[in-house]
Amino acid sequence: MKKLVIALVIVAGLLVGADFGGAAIAEYQVSKKVAEQLQLRENPEVRINGFPFLTQVIAGNYRDVQLVANAVPVGPFNEVGIEADLHGAQVSTSELIAGTADRLVVDQLVGRVKLRASDVARLIGIQDLTVDPAAKDALADDEGNISAADEQLSAGTDRTKAVVQLDGTVNIAGSDNKVRVIAVLSLVNGKMQIEPRKLDLNNSTFGAIELPSIFEKSVLKQFSTTLDPGMLPFEVKPTAVRAERGALVVEGVADNVTISAAGVTTG
Repeated sequence: MKKLVIALVIVAGLLVGADFGGAAIAEYQVSKKVAEQLQLRENPEVRINGFPFLTQVIAGNYRDVQLVANAVPVGPFNEVGIEADLHGAQVSTSELIAGTADRLVVDQLVGRVKLRASDVARLIGIQDLTVDPAAKDALADDEGNISAADEQLSAGTDRTKAVVQLDGTVNIAGSDNKVRVIAVLSLVNGKMQIEPRKLDLNNSTFGAIELPSIFEKSVLKQFSTTLDPGMLPFEVKPTAVRAERGALVVEGVADNVTISAAGVTTG
């Protein structure tokens, strides 16, 4: 992601060079330059929020800049989503005009990476895999009982863990079956760890018959994996994981960030 750091500093000057009357022009120029630096197949979406735009240019303080890049290849993944929200991005207008600006100071920076269900499906060998946030009672047993630890986990108080629902087709004793797995998604050393906890059959092949333990363990093992999403945008440290419809998400928040061609510093 270091190229993205360099790109933003380079294209910051375009915000002043663009027509003061239209942030859309600046957004397009930023998007084009970032795509070149990252060698993206498509230009990322860039949005400079806040009105009026001219006031932000004069002050050298852009209240909210959003960047979204889709289908970025990262390691074994082909469709990684990369997002960055820059709140209070400050750069000297006079230095931009003179062409001497070499850094961008951001009050708060939120970076996130999204691993699409299609990418995860290919890696674990379950081609029709879908990903969703799990219901709050997903970890409860058949009688509706849930442990205090699992109830707290489902409440989402620990942002390094999330309960997710994974649906897909697996082969059980020579027969393809739709299954639903409830798993715990954890952030471990910057990586996503999926720990399957509960299995439900989602068709009538086996009816209400409980699967023998050997088959249940075999199915759950297929969903157990560790995923490395790579570095977050602007080298933000990962602090949270979650699931959204169609993707697993890892994100981080950093305050008082200085971005320059030499790197990123915080504090």
